[in-house]
Amino acid sequence: MHQRNDALVQRAFNVTNSFTLGGVANKVAHIDLLVPPSDSPHELSFWAHAIGGQVVFRMTAGDGRPLASWEGQVGETTLTLTLPSGRSEIDVDGSSAQSVFAVLGIKGPVVPTCQLDAGRFSTHPAKASSGFHWPYILYKPSEVRAPWVLVAPNNTGFATSDSELVAASGACTAVANAHLADRLGTPLLVPLFPRPPVGGAEENLYLHALTRASLLTRDPEYARVDLQLLAMLDDAASALAREGIKISRRVLMSGFSASGSFVSRFAMLHPDRVLAVASGSPGGWPIVPLATDGTMVLRYPVGIADLKALIGTVPPDDSLRRVAWFFFLGAEDGNDSLPYRDSFSSADEALVVGHFGASPVARWKEAERLYRNMGLNAKFKLYPGVAHRVSAEMEEDVADFFLAAEKGAK
Repeated sequence: MHQRNDALVQRAFNVTNSFTLGGVANKVAHIDLLVPPSDSPHELSFWAHAIGGQVVFRMTAGDGRPLASWEGQVGETTLTLTLPSGRSEIDVDGSSAQSVFAVLGIKGPVVPTCQLDAGRFSTHPAKASSGFHWPYILYKPSEVRAPWVLVAPNNTGFATSDSELVAASGACTAVANAHLADRLGTPLLVPLFPRPPVGGAEENLYLHALTRASLLTRDPEYARVDLQLLAMLDDAASALAREGIKISRRVLMSGFSASGSFVSRFAMLHPDRVLAVASGSPGGWPIVPLATDGTMVLRYPVGIADLKALIGTVPPDDSLRRVAWFFFLGAEDGNDSLPYRDSFSSADEALVVGHFGASPVARWKEAERLYRNMGLNAKFKLYPGVAHRVSAEMEEDVADFFLAAEKGAK
C-alpha cells in the first residue's frame, strides 16, 4: 500500500488515500469530494486487495449519477474522466470480505471534505482592521495544558482562491492535526490562505509555501501572509483569553511539503515568535540561516541574503538559536520544487543543484552542515524506505520533538 501510494505521489496525484478495512464496524470507507468548475480531465487510480471476499468501489456525482466503479478481489483500475463541478462521493465497500487493503489516487483539482465538530472547532472570519484578510480555524483540545498554539498551515495542492475549496482543505488540515494538538495540550490554528491563480510577474504567488513573490506582492489581500498569520495569532490569543486561557507569544509550527516550506521560512522571518518548528519535505531545499556560503550569495528563499531588502529586517542570530528546528525527509522522496517556477527561480535552481546536490536527499547533509555551522539547535533526519508522505514514525518523532521543546521551555 505504501509503495503504491508513494508511486501515485511521484506521478503528481494530489489526492491519495490508503484504506484498511476489516472487523465488525470498519467495513465501508466514505469520502466526500469538492470539485471546482474545470474543463480539464481528472485521472483516477484505484487498487485493492480483498481477503475472504470482494471489494466494491463506487464514485458518484452529487445528484447520484454514477461516475466510476470497480468490483473484484484483487486488481486495479485507472481512468481519465472530467468530474462535474460540485460535490462527488466515493465509497469503498468491503462488507463481503474479511479484510480489504486499498489505495485511491486522484490527479487534478479536487479537495476532500472533512466535518468539524462545532464544540471543538471554530472558524474565525477575516478581519482586515486587525491585519488579516482571510479566515482561520481554531481548535481547542478538551484539556489545554501548555501555553502555546500549534500552527499547521493549509495547502490545497493546486491554485485556487475559491473560498469553499480553501475552507474544505483547511478543515481537513485541522482534523488531521487535532490529534497532535490533543497530545501536546495546545490549541491549534489553521490559516485559510488561498493560492491565487495569477499570471505574469507574480505567477509564483504561492502563498502556501511563503515564496519570494508572497513577500513582494502589493495586493493588500495577498501581501505579507506571514504578518497576516501573526495578526491571526494575536486575534486567537484574545479569543482564548476571553475563555480564561493565556497563550504565549511563541508558537509551535508543523508542516509538510509546501506547508513544510511555509513553517521553516516563517520561523526564519520571525524567530522571536517561534518556539519550535517541524518541517517535513520542505520543497526540495530548506531555507538556510545564511546570506552566503563561500562565494555564493544565498538569496531568499534559498537563504537570507536579501531579507533586509525584502522585509526591512534580518533575523538576529541569537533569536534563531532560541528556536528548536526539526527537518525530516523520506529517503525515497523525490518531490522537488526547484524545477518549478512557482517556488524557485531558474537562478535559484541552478545554484542549489550545482552546489548542493541534484536531489532533495542528496542536498540533505549540505543543508544540515549549514545549520550546524551557524550553531542552531537543528535536527535533520532521513527515513529509509519512505517517499513523499508522513509515516507513522515521522508523526511520533514530531510529537516527541514538540513535547521536548515544551518541556525545555518551562
